Amino acid sequence: LRVLFVVPDLRFGGAERHIATLLPRMHASEFAASVICIGHRGDLFNEVVSAGIEAKALDLGRKRDVPRALVALVSQMRRTRPDVVVVWGFNAEILGRIAARVARVQHCVLWVHAAIRGERPNSLRDLMSRALIPWTSSFFGVAESQRQFIVDELRCPPDKVRIIHNGVDPASFGTERLRTPLVEFGIDNADLVVGIVAALRPEKDHGTLLRAAAHLIADNRHTTVLIVGDGPTRPELEALCGQLGIAHKVRFAGSRGDVATLLRAIDIFVLCSTTECFPISVLEAMACARPVVCTDVGGVRELVVDGVTGYLVPPREPKVLAARLKDLMSDKGLAEELGRAGRRRVESEFTLELSVRATEQALTDVVTGRKS
Repeated sequence: LRVLFVVPDLRFGGAERHIATLLPRMHASEFAASVICIGHRGDLFNEVVSAGIEAKALDLGRKRDVPRALVALVSQMRRTRPDVVVVWGFNAEILGRIAARVARVQHCVLWVHAAIRGERPNSLRDLMSRALIPWTSSFFGVAESQRQFIVDELRCPPDKVRIIHNGVDPASFGTERLRTPLVEFGIDNADLVVGIVAALRPEKDHGTLLRAAAHLIADNRHTTVLIVGDGPTRPELEALCGQLGIAHKVRFAGSRGDVATLLRAIDIFVLCSTTECFPISVLEAMACARPVVCTDVGGVRELVVDGVTGYLVPPREPKVLAARLKDLMSDKGLAEELGRAGRRRVESEFTLELSVRATEQALTDVVTGRKS
């Protein structure tokens, strides 16, 4: 089965990492997977190529490049003749589906990695997206919490929606504490480290974590926050650290390719987003047996069991977040117990193997016309 993924790029991000881990693990004897980036390659591009996946970057991600990008996509699809095209991301969702139609690709899938609208209702892009629904064979999501959004907001037929949870490979994540990575950031080995792995974008709401950290550091000066990821909000977050008087206890690591190693160096994982689907970073932290404290948004409660594998807190409530973090900081036994439970949950329900096999079955069903 020839499967072509069309994406904006392969920079560091949850959806991009999902694709970068998924494609190399699809059965090569049954699936020939390839990927086209409409824009630049991104940080994960070489990782995909190194795994033997055919990949191409068009470098045509600007608005003025739309006509050329569409022509290039059609040309590529006519050359490779995929059985199914899978699109994800802002420009890929429109251009990829139009190109598939023009190139007479029989099947097209829109993989939704969002839980909020990316455009205004009745905007040109919204109208185009709705017009493409009849040409779209199926709509994949990553969390059950998306189902209503996909049906009600995106106006997709309920019988075309299929949910496939993300997964991670537990064998790739160690559970023993590893403090040596902290040396790079000048973090005292005796400090308790609260970590977050997320792009520095508004919806990730790092500000709530920093405000919670101000409360923690005031009570315990042996506390450090490690922020892994980069993005447009970094300058304002660095300024906020100064305003809160905690700049000396916060480390910005930037985008990293060694997330699995850094997760073993932290004590508690936090994700304080205002919107999420099914965040891979939380699964990775749980695979490392780290207790997690996450905002109760989107599909987060589908993977985090409150009080069992970590804690769920309301968004934009730094005092509540700080209180839950203090509970774990003051009770090492509890933190370890929640971490071990998280690891067991990943091993039983959210492995990469389960996710890949579910994806393969879903793509096969799309092509054969079998309903889920």
